[in-house]
Amino acid sequence: PKTYSLWYAYASNAPEAVAEEVDAILGDKGAISRDEIEDIYEAHLARSNMEEIGERVSKAIEDSLCDVSGLISKTNSETQAFKHQLDGVGAQINQRPKRRDVMAIFEQLMETNAQMSNMAASLSDELQKSQDQVRQLNEEFHVIKKQSRTDALTDVANRRAFNERLSYVFANAENTGESFTLALIDLDKFKQINDMFGHPIGDEVLSHMARLMVKNIDDRDFVARIGGDEFAIIFPGQSVETAYTSLVAMKHQLENLKISEHLSRDSKHKVTFSCGMSEYKKGRAMADIIDAADRELLNSKRISRNHISVDRRRG
Repeated sequence: PKTYSLWYAYASNAPEAVAEEVDAILGDKGAISRDEIEDIYEAHLARSNMEEIGERVSKAIEDSLCDVSGLISKTNSETQAFKHQLDGVGAQINQRPKRRDVMAIFEQLMETNAQMSNMAASLSDELQKSQDQVRQLNEEFHVIKKQSRTDALTDVANRRAFNERLSYVFANAENTGESFTLALIDLDKFKQINDMFGHPIGDEVLSHMARLMVKNIDDRDFVARIGGDEFAIIFPGQSVETAYTSLVAMKHQLENLKISEHLSRDSKHKVTFSCGMSEYKKGRAMADIIDAADRELLNSKRISRNHISVDRRRG
């Protein structure tokens, strides 16, 4: 179904981003893999979990409000009944009842007061339950929101979250003139690692890579896994020179990291990455920044792999 959806979107050119990504992959490799189909589908065609959970939460809140509204209506009706009872008691008192009738009037007042007290307690309990339910739904909503933007394997942001953050950082840079740097990162010969040692080791490599990147960035920076073995880092407010220093540190740490006994430091399958970097300057289009980083990434792989290439154009 995902493959069918992708090629239908490609043929109809809706959304255009699908056709652009497919054309780029076909132009570069001549074929598109299952993983790449999965990535494009999740980035552009999958119905967001947020939409589903949003609908469910909205429905649950609506039901809760309806329950509360019904309870309030019932309470208003009962309050009117109590008012009539009290008016009746007041009328009897105004008639100066005989001593023997005073006790009956007093008991009627006590009974009405007890009924009103029970009604108020019931309303309070129901309102508290409704409040607790809404709070629980809100917590669940935030959990799902985080999950929908997080890569399950590496626990960093996913492609959808990356697209959203890059658009936000770019818009902010357009408004403020603040620069930012984009780094696109690709693990070298990752397919060989998967084929030679198996996918569990490959998953371990990806997780280690994600943790390594998170450890070497600032709080403002943003790491995402945007494909099978592809990562991206957005460095808001940083020049390409400053961000380059962070990437060099990651590069050396990864070279010396013993991930598993099967991938030792002396192995010919030593884990390394290639990287392409570009920097935003006022007036530069977002597509140009991404394309420049991607070109530099391909350049790194052509040069030698285990290399960081920087786009020196600044506008």
